[in-house]
Amino acid sequence: MRSLGPRLEIAVSLTILMVGAAVVAAMHLTWPEPKLPAMAYSVSSGESGLSDLKPFEINDISGAAVELRPGKEGARLVRLSNPNSVDIIVKQLSAVPGQPVDAAQNRVPECPSGVLSVETVTEPLIIPKGESVEVKMVVRVSNDVPLECTDLVFPLTYSGQAVRGEN
Repeated sequence: MRSLGPRLEIAVSLTILMVGAAVVAAMHLTWPEPKLPAMAYSVSSGESGLSDLKPFEINDISGAAVELRPGKEGARLVRLSNPNSVDIIVKQLSAVPGQPVDAAQNRVPECPSGVLSVETVTEPLIIPKGESVEVKMVVRVSNDVPLECTDLVFPLTYSGQAVRGEN
């Protein structure tokens, strides 16, 4: 694989971070049956300065909400799609929890978003041109969860970093 050079790699990273779109993936902290399915969509980008390289797509395809209890972990299944005519290499995939909401979609400031964490994927993933790959992202709930966090949904913002693969 050819090196892009430090300037282009920095430009790629900054472009990708700025392009990340907010998404919602449901993460329940208690045992009641989830009523709403979790559907999440986000878009990330490839190399900047190359007009022929389209952003790759990030879709949370987990389906229903993941119910988590304090101190436990679960997973979100994420599909990465490459709409380009060249292979890409996803170097990083991350998700940041936002302020949780209740069943009426009201923000609950008494429950900090930091009680939920998502493990960043740093293993390079090659996505062939026009194809998709699926990856599991590990989510964890803190041991110390305020009572106000019971039965809430946490929005997740997905983002990723990719470079052009070898052809």
